[in-house]
Amino acid sequence: MPGVSIPIIDQLVHPSIGLLTRAAFPANPYSGPFISLAPPVSALAITYGVVMRINSVAAGHGHDVSFPVQYTPPLGKACVTYNDLSGTFVIRQVVSWTYDNQDLVWDEPLPILFNLYLYPNTTVNLFWLQT
Repeated sequence: MPGVSIPIIDQLVHPSIGLLTRAAFPANPYSGPFISLAPPVSALAITYGVVMRINSVAAGHGHDVSFPVQYTPPLGKACVTYNDLSGTFVIRQVVSWTYDNQDLVWDEPLPILFNLYLYPNTTVNLFWLQT
């Protein structure tokens, strides 16, 4: 990232989940269908992922009675986007979002975008996982 000096170790190795804090996305809650945001990057708060919390779910989604409660069909689909050396988009970690408080921690550091598709009548609160 231009203008931001991040230690190499923080770019290569993720800290454990217990050492990360949540920072709310601006303008919570979100409703779909598409949300696409650049993860914040600074030398003081490196972003390692995102947590999705349910705000409301449409009546058409069924759910089980286990723990965690999972919704069928999924509430949305998330992925992260990177640029390769040629500047072309690469999409990684396509994940169906099926339960409350589900996280998505980047496999690779420093994505350029977090993308989320929400099914109709679903609203969520989103939080960055940061150091």
